[in-house]
Order: sequence, then structure tokens, then C-alpha cells
Amino acid sequence: MNHPYRPPQSSVEVGPASGPGITSIILPIVGLVCALLTALAPTMVIPQFQQVFSSFGAQLPLLTRIAIDQHLGLWLLPLLVIAVWLFWPRAKQRPLAACLVGAGGLVIIIPLLILAMYLPIFQLGQAV
Repeated sequence: MNHPYRPPQSSVEVGPASGPGITSIILPIVGLVCALLTALAPTMVIPQFQQVFSSFGAQLPLLTRIAIDQHLGLWLLPLLVIAVWLFWPRAKQRPLAACLVGAGGLVIIIPLLILAMYLPIFQLGQAV
């Protein structure tokens, strides 16, 4: 009879994990895709808004002017994700850091750009 206070013995042995986990590959890719979307969407949309804004004939708000003039600078975000992935100080946290940089750019920059594109419409609505 087994001792009732002793934990059961298992014959299954767990060996060391072999190679990098799938998350260490997927996380940087997700971050890179988010960064590419963050750079691509304004590149395609902002020039169309620029034509509409030029027909207004009014001075644009500062945030809108910055968005129109500097939207091509968002193409540095995918490079930043790659740089974080390669050079983050803690090697085990590199995939997560790269993902957070890309996803953070998507979550923060896109809403700011949407706001920047709607500000002139709000400004004209107040003038009427």
C-alpha cells in the first residue's frame, strides 16, 4: 500500500524546451504588421483629405498641418520595430517589446490621425 501522505509518483518526465517558442516568432511579426498598417493607411488616406482641405480656404489646425506634412515619417515605425527586435537590452523580452512598439503605434497614432483629419471639419462647423 502507498503512503497516504506522500504525493503520487509520476513516470512522465518533462525535458527541457527545445528551440525558441512560437510566440518569439509570431510576436515581432504581429508588431511589424501593425507598424506597416500604421504607416500605410495614412499614406493612402491623407493625400485625399489634403485635396478637400485645400478647397476650404481656411487655416488648418496645428495637429492637421503636422499630420499632412509629416505623415511619411510614419514609415520609420516599422524600422523601429525591427530595431527593437534586434537590439532590445533583454533578449528574452525582445519579441514582446517589438510587438508592443508596433501595436502601440497602431493604437496611439491612428486615432490621433483620425482626430487630426476631423479637426478642420469641427472648426468649420463652429464658424457657421
